[in-house]
Amino acid sequence: MARFKIVGDFLYIVDWHNINVFNISNLEKPEVLESVFAGFDIETIFNRGEHLFLGSRSGMYIYNISRPETPTFVSEFQHGTACDPVVVDDQFAYVTLRGGNDCGATESVLFVIDISDLNKPFEVKSYPMDGPYGLGIKDNLIFICDGDSGLKVYNKENVLDLKLVNHFEDIQTYDVIPLSAQLLMVGDKVLYQYEYL
Repeated sequence: MARFKIVGDFLYIVDWHNINVFNISNLEKPEVLESVFAGFDIETIFNRGEHLFLGSRSGMYIYNISRPETPTFVSEFQHGTACDPVVVDDQFAYVTLRGGNDCGATESVLFVIDISDLNKPFEVKSYPMDGPYGLGIKDNLIFICDGDSGLKVYNKENVLDLKLVNHFEDIQTYDVIPLSAQLLMVGDKVLYQYEYL
């Protein structure tokens, strides 16, 4: 799952509690900067513009990186304890929670969170899932690795009524990386490549 992100001349790596910041403007001599305590059980990191979105087992945290060497807390969206990756587009964050495991949750779900006001994120819709892991977005599509239920592809033009447009079943899925011309997906200890049609 996504635990690091490069933004400009800076590399951000999350561990269970911190955002670890590195200045990589000189790749021969990367500079370790001050780590920022970000919370507990941090699992993933996603970047959109001047903000980092962190997925943790208890919620989503938003940090401002307008001063890239010192991420500063903006707000959070809390949910029940669960494994929690996050991806973001211009107005919404998409968070999957996986239940029935050591993360603590009993249900599996996709949350759609309105982030038009980054200081006050709120849930606008939730969708039941079977056992989601990683997810990714590209244009109007959201890709969800729903564990044993396979790779699900939704059209997200209307977040209040996501439409399933494709479902790759009979495959264990773990994480996706949407690239410009293809989708990379990890599952069954295999790296899969898909073309967009």
